[in-house]
Amino acid sequence: NHTYIPGPLPASSRIPHDAGYNGLLECPCSDRIPFEWGMTYAIDEGNCHDSQKTKCKEAIQNATECFTAVEYVIKGVHYDTKTVDDESLPSGCTGTLSEQGIVQAVWNKATSATKMGHTESATKETHLVGVSLGLVNMTVAMDPSSESATSVQIKLTGPADKWFGVGFGSKTMCTHMEGDECPGGGPYTIIISGDKVEERKLDFHGPGVVLDSSITVHSNQVEDDIRTVTLSRPLKGPSAKHYTFDSSSPSIPLIMATGCSLTFAQHCGHGPNQVNLLPVDTPKKLCQSGIQGTIDGQQFDNDRCAPFPNSELLEQSNPTCHVQTYKGGLSCCRHGKSLLDKAQEIPWQDEPLEYYLKFRFYFEEYKKPSDPSESPSHQQLIRLYWQTEAHAGEYDIVQCRGGTPSSECVQTITSRWTVRDMTRDCPIHDASWCTGKGSNDSSKTDGVKLIYAGPHCHAPTCLSMDL
Repeated sequence: NHTYIPGPLPASSRIPHDAGYNGLLECPCSDRIPFEWGMTYAIDEGNCHDSQKTKCKEAIQNATECFTAVEYVIKGVHYDTKTVDDESLPSGCTGTLSEQGIVQAVWNKATSATKMGHTESATKETHLVGVSLGLVNMTVAMDPSSESATSVQIKLTGPADKWFGVGFGSKTMCTHMEGDECPGGGPYTIIISGDKVEERKLDFHGPGVVLDSSITVHSNQVEDDIRTVTLSRPLKGPSAKHYTFDSSSPSIPLIMATGCSLTFAQHCGHGPNQVNLLPVDTPKKLCQSGIQGTIDGQQFDNDRCAPFPNSELLEQSNPTCHVQTYKGGLSCCRHGKSLLDKAQEIPWQDEPLEYYLKFRFYFEEYKKPSDPSESPSHQQLIRLYWQTEAHAGEYDIVQCRGGTPSSECVQTITSRWTVRDMTRDCPIHDASWCTGKGSNDSSKTDGVKLIYAGPHCHAPTCLSMDL
């Protein structure tokens, strides 16, 4: 007989020592992991608060917050601020970007001022410009009405003695996370390594593959140890792996990285960013878009928990939903990080623990039908995927109140969804989550035939699942 001996746990762990398993399995967040969060801001595209696509949560409250919001959303080389009381101008907070990169921030105290409606915001712009400052500095100029190979002009600035790059369409190394899996891989990226400029479709935390070039390099110059590259490319990517610029979605999430040398390999610095493409000399109204933050420098999605009826986590105030309340899980369990607190000694600090897995696969040989009227021995099944936590990826088992009988101490979460919610309109061979072109079009599909349903439930706390 072997007696289980519990080991040390960080203070944040809520697993009792007599649980019969090691609480580190739950990846509690130690005080070695830094948390940062704060209010974020976005462009209010007109009076669109009823739209499901709006990022606005609340209005900006005062001039001080307005000027902070303008610097957060609209990047530029210089900022001018002023407070007015003018009913002929839009009320609240607006920001305007000039061709020279000068940003004008205006707080209008007038409550009955001119409103910026859908028609004004949805007008087709002829010239959009955006600036993003970070590990890599980038300026993007775009002509939405053009179909030429130079519709998008990009200027990138980074270290001359290291590779650097920008990924488009995602703030992380995964474009479409499903639980702890990334079936679609990482984002489209432009990588600069000295005189070499290439496009890549990254893997999930991997180098990915080099793509056929869609860019034209106009200059690649070094001055004072800083490399500046100007290039252009068309709006539409030539393949599904290339990024396609869309003027109707002017806020582009980014991931930036710099290397350790000119050889493209593991980065020595990375982080999330964003570029907002704005029409030149056109005021844009701003709003609060909710609290967002990072855990150990990695972007944390504070909107990860879906609203009812897809998920009940928000209604239950589950700690996993927000960075402010997050206690443990995948975001605190990263390579090379200790799960113990700073004051706790790390056993075997210089001796990484290794483990091995052995797999055994059982299969039957494929047999072709002997007659055209017969079915083959095997059929290709399409994977339909859903989570009880509705793609939050994880959730906390919340501790019962003291004195609650163990028979009543059961937590239940329920997700309600349609089969169509599980369809992904892309070729089935592109990724495991693709269900085929047209699969979410009711005129092309009659439904699905359920062959196999495989529940996934984590021991030792999971009791049962029902479909």
